[in-house]
Amino acid sequence: MLGDISSTSCYRQTVKQLLLRVPDDVHRRLAARAEREGRSVNAVANKILDASIDADQGDARTRLRARAAGAGTLRVVSAPRVDPERRREIIESLRGVGPILDDLLTQERERR
Repeated sequence: MLGDISSTSCYRQTVKQLLLRVPDDVHRRLAARAEREGRSVNAVANKILDASIDADQGDARTRLRARAAGAGTLRVVSAPRVDPERRREIIESLRGVGPILDDLLTQERERR
């Protein structure tokens, strides 16, 4: 079957080959990201495509996580469990910070 390399012993599942034409700039940025991550261009492209596929599915949080994963900005960190009362305290302590951060980001973008 054309594009099917499942007979190769190093693959545990069927893998399809995809020929994709991209602008030079996209390829350059993809290669740079692959180098930064110490991975192949193919591995990074697969990661981005896999994460981005679901960017239009699910609730707003799920879509945002998918877009962030596709952009390479999603980081999963382990954090200790917080009881509900402490969680409310933390959230309350951050009330009003959003607009301030929005202003700072806008100023930073305008400086570029």
